[in-house]
Amino acid sequence: MVSPTLASLLASRRALFNQSVADARHRWPSLDMGAFSQFVRDTLDPLCLAVDGDDPAATGAVCEVAFELGLQLVAHGQAGPRARQPWVDTAWRTLAPTLAPLLRREPQAVLGTVANAVLRMAEQPGVDLQAWIDNLARHGAHCASVQQLRTLGVVAAWRAGMAQMREPALHALDALPAALAAGVLGAAADSADALPERLRADRWYHPQPGTPAGHSLGAFSGFGGPFPTPPQVRATAQGFVVRSGEQHFLLLADAFGAALLPAHADEFAAARAQALPAASAATLAQRHLPVTAVRHEMQASAGEAGIVLFSAWSHGLHVLPPQ
Repeated sequence: MVSPTLASLLASRRALFNQSVADARHRWPSLDMGAFSQFVRDTLDPLCLAVDGDDPAATGAVCEVAFELGLQLVAHGQAGPRARQPWVDTAWRTLAPTLAPLLRREPQAVLGTVANAVLRMAEQPGVDLQAWIDNLARHGAHCASVQQLRTLGVVAAWRAGMAQMREPALHALDALPAALAAGVLGAAADSADALPERLRADRWYHPQPGTPAGHSLGAFSGFGGPFPTPPQVRATAQGFVVRSGEQHFLLLADAFGAALLPAHADEFAAARAQALPAASAATLAQRHLPVTAVRHEMQASAGEAGIVLFSAWSHGLHVLPPQ
């Protein structure tokens, strides 16, 4: 069952919605109508109720767009009860209603932007997607346009753990009001003006004092991780290049998170093999790694971007700021 609000809307526009379903089933013959019906109950209905509570005049237009997009997302396994990830449903139910002013004006752009963002971020290990959703729900209503919302989303994605978004996010700060940028980064309001300069100067600067520094990542590929063999690490100016078996990765890290991206063998060969003494590596491991972590024969690669602890007995990495 759906709410009277949605039931009335579906009944009043039955011909339009039936045609949308027919077109979708023709385009995507594998579309699971049972899954779509549950999507309507669990996701579309709460979204429509939220819009109706804010502006009843906008309910019809927003729900029509959500219905059309929902057919496509369910057909591709990106929303609904059989989705590979829950994030589109979560974001549409909890984030989209907080963007009411933009949602009323541009429902297609807002719902599409939110869905595309969470689907992209869900592909990146280590990203706290719930934190991204909660952060934009707190601050997104202050955006004056969909483009500003997208810009804010880039900064929020960086804060949620996407270290590869550092440079785009720093550039995006120039396009945002200082108070809005500070809010999404968790900084105090009185530090807003100085925040961009501090972030650019120090990749390990965190706007919230006392936040623990360092990130653990990586695991054996047989258990779903990226590394088939214990990784080796070399430093570059902006991060580290990692070799595991025949595979190579670029490791980027800063105060907000760490990310592994594809790299090439020649990048590893060109990187510096700058290792800390074994005693220093052991001391850092004792200070920063949990008791359960493998500390046997610990090694450390150091560069301008920080320090990475690794071992021939482990598939995990731990990255720290310069000591």
